[in-house]
Amino acid sequence: MKPFNKIIILNIVIALVVSLLIGAIISRNYTNRVNQRLDTTKEIVNLKIGTFINESNSISESLTTILSNSDDEKFINQFLEDNHTRYSWIDHIYILNDQKQVVYDSKGQDYTSIEDFKKYKYHFPFSQNSTLSSTEKTLKGPRTLLLTNQLKIKNKDYTVAAEINMNAFKNEIKLISKRFNIQVKGIDGTEIYQVGKEHQHSKTITYLYNNLPVSISITGQYNFISRIILPSIFIFLIVFLLLTILTLIFKSRSERLEHEKLIEQANNEKLRLIGTLAANTAHEIKNPLTSINGFVELTRMKYDKEHQDKHFNIISEELDRINNIVTQFLYLGKPTNLAYTNVDISQTIAEVIQFSEYELEQNNINISLTLLEEPIYAFISEDQLKQILINLIQNSKDALTDIDNASIDIQLQNTNTKQATIIFKDNGKGMSKETQQKIFDPFFTTKESGSGLGLYLSKKLIEDWEGKISVFTNMSKGTTFIITIPIVKSN
Repeated sequence: MKPFNKIIILNIVIALVVSLLIGAIISRNYTNRVNQRLDTTKEIVNLKIGTFINESNSISESLTTILSNSDDEKFINQFLEDNHTRYSWIDHIYILNDQKQVVYDSKGQDYTSIEDFKKYKYHFPFSQNSTLSSTEKTLKGPRTLLLTNQLKIKNKDYTVAAEINMNAFKNEIKLISKRFNIQVKGIDGTEIYQVGKEHQHSKTITYLYNNLPVSISITGQYNFISRIILPSIFIFLIVFLLLTILTLIFKSRSERLEHEKLIEQANNEKLRLIGTLAANTAHEIKNPLTSINGFVELTRMKYDKEHQDKHFNIISEELDRINNIVTQFLYLGKPTNLAYTNVDISQTIAEVIQFSEYELEQNNINISLTLLEEPIYAFISEDQLKQILINLIQNSKDALTDIDNASIDIQLQNTNTKQATIIFKDNGKGMSKETQQKIFDPFFTTKESGSGLGLYLSKKLIEDWEGKISVFTNMSKGTTFIITIPIVKSN
């Protein structure tokens, strides 16, 4: 199996584990919320049923007191009417004696007959002293149920009958909770009433209400798929996608680093070949230089014994510089230990400008030089510093071709006690972003006859001094090189 395929499988496993863990947390939280809502609804339903029972008991207790102390038919009928009006779920209240005669009625005398009472022929025990009766064999269908309570007063038996409007009762329950299905059943499973819509995916709690022979079921919506499964799948996809993106970024970065490594190896191989070529040709170059230098000295002894002619000095210095260039070319492929000394940076820059000034004037290039008044020293190779500056001047000269008011500005600044900064700026053509990124790569050049080694070697030498070189460029404003070099306190 390929390494990348293994990483993809590992990403799938990690994403699956993360999605399962988060899914478990989501499931627990969602289930807790549903349970809390069911418990809250249970308390509300219990409160409503308790209120219904308490109100029913209150009527019975009041009637017991009234019947024990009075037989005033008008007063008792008025009491029944008041309670009938007070409670929306009561349609009608009347009282029967032990001979099954209607003796008191909330709607007046002779309104209710014994036949009205007997039509509720199906009886379902509700509590110890009360019964729910229906005109049908079930409590679920009828719009009205009859709640009867038995009273015994002064050795006489009375039956209090209250017609219960089930629609009104259901509406009160609907107002309590619209999102739940509520069922009340008798202990034998007979459904007393049901309110609320049924849910395809649901969670239910069922319990017995106190000591009454009724069970209550409260059912709420429980969307396991949409609330748990789908979010878990979404999290899995997100985690897998992020891991895959990170993997591709890492893979791309690794391939880029590997590519850069191969390029660097190829460049090092080129440098090794150049070093070998330079080593083979250096002897052939230096031998003629030695002969030329010898003849120059002989000529000077013949024509300038007093050493007054500066032309001989210039010839000797240039021959030495050619010799140093060959040495630095060897350093590119096979580093050698060049002699380091405490070099006055200001003086070296001034000497390079003096040497290059004539050539710059011939190309109509103005040069501006800002140096420090006090000497500032760096432990480096003076010849290498000169070569770096000359290389920068040559590059600027090429960039300033056909530029009006062409100029080069060189500044030396003592940034702090540990380093000096050389700012080399021209107002030439500038470089593109792509060129700027490759400017220090070996063998990269934009010139037809360039070798692409000048800036690479300059950067390599400066870094050997533990310094730094950077470039800033603008296609319309020119290019600026900034060189920082560690300095020493004194000469």
